[in-house]
Amino acid sequence: MTLLLGMAPARRALTIDDVLDTVALDRVTPSPDGEWVAAVVPRPARAGETAGRNAYETDPSRSDVWLVSRRTGERRNLSNGAANAAGFWCATWSPDGRMLAMLSTSPEGVEPRGGDNVRLYVWDRAGGHLRRLSSAAVMTQGRYGSGLYPLDVRGGADGGSIAHTCRSDDENAGFAWLDDHRLVALMLPSGQVSALLDQYGRPFDEVVRTRAALRDGRTPTVTAVGSGEARVPRDEAQWRATLTIVDARSGITAPVADVPIYPFSGELTVSIAPDLRRISILAPVRKLPFTNGVAPPFNNGDWHVEKRLGVVDLTSNAPVRWVALPSAARLPLEMLDWSPDSRHAAFRARSAVSDRTSTAFVLDAASVAVDGIGKGLVTTTSSLGQKAGRPIALWSDAKHLLLRARQKDGKRDDWWLATRERAPVNVTAALTASPATFRRRTDGVLTAAADGRLAKLDPKSASLIPIGNALRKDAAILFPEDPAQRTSTVLLTTNGIFDEIDATNGRLVATARLAPSEIHGFNNRGLIWSEQTAAGLFLRDTRLESGAQRDLLTLDRHLDAVAWGERRIIDYSSTVGTPLKAAVILPPDYRPGRRYPVLTWVYGGYQVSGLDDFWLNRYAPGIYNLQLYAAHGYVVLVPSIPTARDGKEDVYASFPSGVMPAIDKLVALGIADPDRVAVMGQSFGGYTVYALVSQSDRFRAAIAVAGITDPAQAWGQFDPAARGYPGFEDEKSANWSIYENAYGDMPPYAASERWARGSALAHVDRVNTPLLMIHGELDLRDPLAQVEPFFFALSRQGKTARLLRYWGENHSLAASPANVRDVYGETLAWLDRYTAPNPAPH
Repeated sequence: MTLLLGMAPARRALTIDDVLDTVALDRVTPSPDGEWVAAVVPRPARAGETAGRNAYETDPSRSDVWLVSRRTGERRNLSNGAANAAGFWCATWSPDGRMLAMLSTSPEGVEPRGGDNVRLYVWDRAGGHLRRLSSAAVMTQGRYGSGLYPLDVRGGADGGSIAHTCRSDDENAGFAWLDDHRLVALMLPSGQVSALLDQYGRPFDEVVRTRAALRDGRTPTVTAVGSGEARVPRDEAQWRATLTIVDARSGITAPVADVPIYPFSGELTVSIAPDLRRISILAPVRKLPFTNGVAPPFNNGDWHVEKRLGVVDLTSNAPVRWVALPSAARLPLEMLDWSPDSRHAAFRARSAVSDRTSTAFVLDAASVAVDGIGKGLVTTTSSLGQKAGRPIALWSDAKHLLLRARQKDGKRDDWWLATRERAPVNVTAALTASPATFRRRTDGVLTAAADGRLAKLDPKSASLIPIGNALRKDAAILFPEDPAQRTSTVLLTTNGIFDEIDATNGRLVATARLAPSEIHGFNNRGLIWSEQTAAGLFLRDTRLESGAQRDLLTLDRHLDAVAWGERRIIDYSSTVGTPLKAAVILPPDYRPGRRYPVLTWVYGGYQVSGLDDFWLNRYAPGIYNLQLYAAHGYVVLVPSIPTARDGKEDVYASFPSGVMPAIDKLVALGIADPDRVAVMGQSFGGYTVYALVSQSDRFRAAIAVAGITDPAQAWGQFDPAARGYPGFEDEKSANWSIYENAYGDMPPYAASERWARGSALAHVDRVNTPLLMIHGELDLRDPLAQVEPFFFALSRQGKTARLLRYWGENHSLAASPANVRDVYGETLAWLDRYTAPNPAPH
């Protein structure tokens, strides 16, 4: 067929192949001189790759490192891992820009295709070659919310105060550059496997060992866990990592010290002092034992783990000097910031397991003595706060520590200037709003965006002094990302407008209006950012002062041929009159006046924000890309389902209030066929589906993916992927904390009636909707045992249900592309059977 000039090419429906071929940039890092960009680019999930290690869309063992010139646009694939199904990621420049360190699963020698571990590699710009630095496995952090082996390696050559990352907040790096040719890395003992491969590989290895032991008949296959006086001691020698100095020029490795690790929660923090002579260590060692009647605070692993604080000199085989902590700091939580003179390290701690607040302390690195600082101030944040966006503490100089905290009876977090000798002073008390963060200028002065002006901190007067002209309303500092990184200009953002401001005089340097999906870097050469569009993913480099722009990389161009469904937001009210919003995706060939079958995607507690809503993302992976169902002829509806999830209301009974009126509104608009409405959800959304169909017959079909059916039983069930952690397999699951948060911080035996009201299993006799149940064998959040009784109960009643158990799969059911395809195919078959867009005659 010949296209006539001026006619747009015909577009086609989105397919599961399109979604599996879609990739997102893993990490983008400009070189120190700004000349080059190292971009970690995943390969599509196609045949020939090694799958099953992570959810397919977040698996770095399918990535390559590309080098792109910002000046000429030249592009080079430095790693070319496809031939060996190898991954290369976490690309990190040396301070002089001559080398690029990275992690890799690349096999060498007799190692299997796809690799058997994660190791440290370096690319040398001078020679242009890539080489392995050590055969030892590097400690890595599990991705996709697994919480396995959490890491925080900070400082080094960049003088930073936040964790070095491999991919945003999803994976922190286990190494850092110390100078132009040396790195500090955390290496695992011989025989141990990095978490990237181990988090779902360990259970299968244990099955193989168990089978061999059973056949042999001489070794028992028992594992034991215990509590109280019967608690099983852990093999400390096995659970450790070695701080190692690696010389990237010579390839020589020198062990510094062994540090304990705890694999399930509590970040292992390794903070390098500014003078590069010492490291402070905050090492998780074990889970804190429960005390009857004492509710552990917060749903955060760091609050449930015992940690040890220590200091080690950066010399070969140096001993760690572990700190004898005072009772007020008995349970350290988080390393904060090193003083500029490297003499003191700040940290926060609490005295008792039940404490929901913490206070700041200072460690003397030479004597390892601990003093309090900021007397009378507390931090209340449940998560670790020393991050890019909202740090908790920054030294303004060698004596003054700036703390984000509040007085014990206060209601607002402010910034307080504290020393060990005198009471802290609130430097932001007079402001309408306390700034979220500070940045350090090239002269060492801390600056912040405060009440519409750039302001500098004056430690002598303990005050913020406004500088420059007024900023845009609600402007927030975006770059530099690290509060400790010295800078001459700062980048502020407000509603898509980016302003570069001189950090010394507060004057506007340049401005631009952009629509980034993600910001990757900013320096005097411009802003590096990426944009996900309906036509593909673009990595762009923009000069703010001139507006000149270059596309560095273009990915996912196959999406330009797709006919996308129109996205809308509708307003409606819950059954109790609360104004709510719902997201809607229409079929690409939608015709007004025709009523369509509806797939209602639910997640209890979720509230729709607008057209940038999470569930409207065209780049969502696998079965979670709701455009797939619109492409098949369904109107997709995502209602808001407000619920407190704090134990003060009946969560189970609250779900229909947000869902049913949204369906009614879609019917009233003439869009929905009221007789062809289905419901689907995953995780807590799966539980939402079970709750809805056990309370209503409104739906013609239902699909529950990876959901619980009885919170009281799920509360104490083990993580099925915990097999192979002798003596403490019971500690891997965090479900008890998650579910207790939803039920008022009370365990089931202390609030049995409240928990019983949340059981869909208890009301399974009321389910009449044809129900498809989909679950993974290694679901860490909602064990498989949650759905088998529900299916059996439906079967016992002769009701229509289908249970799909995917062996070896995880919570997202995305470890294997074959499984992603199968889940999607089963879902469409179930929907079409009961709510087909174009029903066939019987």
